[in-house]
Amino acid sequence: MRTRITDTVTVMKWRYPLSDIDLGREEEREVLKVLRSRWLSTGPITEKFEKAFSEYLGGGVAIAVSNGTAALHLALSCLGLKEGDEVILPSLTFVATANAVLYAGAKPVFADIVGTHNFN
Repeated sequence: MRTRITDTVTVMKWRYPLSDIDLGREEEREVLKVLRSRWLSTGPITEKFEKAFSEYLGGGVAIAVSNGTAALHLALSCLGLKEGDEVILPSLTFVATANAVLYAGAKPVFADIVGTHNFN
């Protein structure tokens, strides 16, 4: 005998979208190319992107990562932070911002503006 559990869910209608994503057929084709290549995280398409991005920036090394958290962690790791170092963050942010600081062994310190008369 199976028990069915039903929850009442309140659906919130967003007044403002969190982002404005504009994807078309070209993006769909490119994603399908990646999926069909069976190289989802690394491989020739990622290498091509890294090379093009490096050239766009004028040379040097470019490394593609899977998400913003990984990018923040990598950037903070390059700074050579030590345990106990403090990194000032905006108080209105996504949790990944603080997590990246913690991953690097530093301490997140949240800051906010005083008001419209003082943005320090």
